[in-house]
Amino acid sequence: MSLFSNKQHRIERALLKSAVAGNSQASKEVIGLLSSPAYSLAWKMLGKKEDAEDVVQEAFIRLWKSADTFSGKSGLSTYFYTIVSHLCLDKIKSINKGFFEEFDEFEHHPIQEVEWNLAEGIEPEMIKRAMNSLSAKQRMAMLMWAYQDMTAEQIGHALEMNKNSVDQLLYRAKLKLKAELEKGESYAIER
Repeated sequence: MSLFSNKQHRIERALLKSAVAGNSQASKEVIGLLSSPAYSLAWKMLGKKEDAEDVVQEAFIRLWKSADTFSGKSGLSTYFYTIVSHLCLDKIKSINKGFFEEFDEFEHHPIQEVEWNLAEGIEPEMIKRAMNSLSAKQRMAMLMWAYQDMTAEQIGHALEMNKNSVDQLLYRAKLKLKAELEKGESYAIER
């Protein structure tokens, strides 16, 4: 960990403590820093705007309640993604959700929303179906890696896994995505 990272983590820890102590400007900064990427991750994971909003709101409540346990050894966003990812996985388990619910992309775009259609010639629906074929943990790891630019180490911290396990999880998820997308392309060509 670099000197800059340690200093940044201490600043984030102080900002969180100030926010929890009632400093409204610090609260706005913390919420502004974490809301959009967390909401985007939760929405992609759960597929439903309302569920994502509920998860992020609950995550902020838990963040405020657990502020004393945030040591600043990792980034505040990584700590917050841990909370969000656990809440998403709990939500998926509780509703046994297997497929993304359709949503109107024009109705609401989170600021840092990334388009599903990243590869030319691949329809967004094909990507959604392929992502749905992944396990909840694989999907969460892929979303953190692809859309939140998190490293395997950061994902491991958020999902409480070691880096090697995350590397294996991502590798298997990528293989499964590739197979599903290739299967979808051959189906689309036959039609």
